[in-house]
Amino acid sequence: MPQTPTDLRIGVVLPGRESVVERNDYPRHLGELSRKIEQLGYDSIWAGESPLARSRMNPVLALTAAATTTERVRLGTAVLLPLRPPVHLAHELACLDRISGGRLIAGLGSGFTSPATQAEFAAYGIPFDERVGRMRETLEICRALWGAEGEPVSFDGKYYRLDDVALLPVTERPAGPPLWMAHSGPKMLERTGRIYDGWMPTSTTAAHYEKGWLRVQEARAAAGRPESDVTGAVYLSVAVDRSVEKAEETLRAYFGAYYRLDLPTMRTTQGIFGGTPEQVAEWVGGYVAAGARHIVLRLPTPDLHEPSYRAALEHTAEELLPLLRGLA
Repeated sequence: MPQTPTDLRIGVVLPGRESVVERNDYPRHLGELSRKIEQLGYDSIWAGESPLARSRMNPVLALTAAATTTERVRLGTAVLLPLRPPVHLAHELACLDRISGGRLIAGLGSGFTSPATQAEFAAYGIPFDERVGRMRETLEICRALWGAEGEPVSFDGKYYRLDDVALLPVTERPAGPPLWMAHSGPKMLERTGRIYDGWMPTSTTAAHYEKGWLRVQEARAAAGRPESDVTGAVYLSVAVDRSVEKAEETLRAYFGAYYRLDLPTMRTTQGIFGGTPEQVAEWVGGYVAAGARHIVLRLPTPDLHEPSYRAALEHTAEELLPLLRGLA
């Protein structure tokens, strides 16, 4: 059935980088923080990946901690990079899908083009210009292994080859976790609509999101897939405060500490907004009007310390979530 605004889901990103910048107990609290996120009424919990370029917690391990302390929320990667061999990735995600009781969403992307990201791929022995092709083959292999439910699988591709490989455990769902793509290139937009289960970019504006989502929808329709087969999602960073000025101060401090980049530069690659709860809800509402049905929120804070993250979780749940629910 077609997606409607009543399908709207709102998730939040775990503090993956924040929890590794200092040697303290922050990483040990990710499970408890996940329980708090669920109790506050969010619909999903997300963890991103960058082992070297912007070092943070391993997202699969962070979400495993979240899986053991929650019951209801979906658990998603936002996003995994094509750094793992296919069998390794298929096994990791199958295990997490089982541990979570089938709540996993596998979000994947190829990484932003930058010297730090290129060095990250080089350290893993993966040519940067092969990353998209390797990602496509990796996901094809994952789906084949999951769908075989423990029976042998063979594969002969450009980058990878399997000969009678059988994978256990089986995933909670026979087809494996849904695969959501973050990539916004024309070919990947078409492929997402044709093959994958969701689209989750970091679109800088609702207008940009709408253009990409339209291409995904056109490809989905051309492939004969129903509307419900592909979820429109978006990854956004929002700071809720008493004024735009206070929120902008938070955003400048956060992205300077997190990426060591200025806010205008960050806004060329990601959807970022700060303001009062009403202003933020109106801005997010533009993406909902453009077709987004799962909103993934990163919550920038004045610093990268745990008390600030906890405060942002609570403040956003109290001030912003009711307004976003009202969009439905």
